[in-house]
Amino acid sequence: MAAPSPVSAVLDTAERSGKLNLRTQDIRAALPDLSAEALRQALHRQQQRGRLIRLSRGSDHWLIVPLQHADAGAPPLETWLDRYMSKTLGIPYYVALLSAAEIHGASPYAVTVTQVMVSERRRPIKVGRHEVVFHTRARIEHMPTLWHETPDGRFKVGTPELTALELVERAALVGGMARVREVLQALWPSCTSQGLTKALEALQEVPTAQRLGALLTHDGQDALVLQVAEWLRDKSLRIVPLEGGQSSDTPSEVDAAFKVRLSADLYNAST
Repeated sequence: MAAPSPVSAVLDTAERSGKLNLRTQDIRAALPDLSAEALRQALHRQQQRGRLIRLSRGSDHWLIVPLQHADAGAPPLETWLDRYMSKTLGIPYYVALLSAAEIHGASPYAVTVTQVMVSERRRPIKVGRHEVVFHTRARIEHMPTLWHETPDGRFKVGTPELTALELVERAALVGGMARVREVLQALWPSCTSQGLTKALEALQEVPTAQRLGALLTHDGQDALVLQVAEWLRDKSLRIVPLEGGQSSDTPSEVDAAFKVRLSADLYNAST
């Protein structure tokens, strides 16, 4: 039987020690006698075999693909996302929107991509079968997050309360307000008054808070309704539609407390 290639041996040793994230310089340091061109070709061969994957074009970040994850083409997201975002790119981030809702146990839909908030526009990346799509958020470092931890690793995710606000804010991006309402009904049990106030302070989006307040009222979440009302108490409110692009011809009523124009069906159900 042929001996394993030097690069393959380095990858095997790293995997046995639980180190799946490698830099080119890490591999080069383990093989000082290998020329730069020989190393490049060896890494390319490992990619073709599916043993190794580069996280994004031009990055020096390689990911070992253990045999049990060969079908998926990459190990789980928590194995590499935080290291890639925080160490390789050096930028703040958090998993958001429907991806965050799923992590919080509140997604009735299969989520096919991972939605990640960053401070500046970035192209999506595909790592094996994982597709990561980036969305931008101003003042991202002020947003409340928590760690999603598993035996494979961890990454940052928006809190349930921030997730609720962002789903309302970007309803068009995630399939419309009807879809958002379904997700929110499963997300409310994970939200707290304190967490909601913290998210409202961080986001500073008055129309979004108005819309969330109206939806909380509709769903009978009285304690959370009070927190939104208190946060809005000294703010100047104007009448806003529940959903952007809502036709003015659609029969509607205005929620008096939050000044949100609701469809007649939703208004009647909440009164």
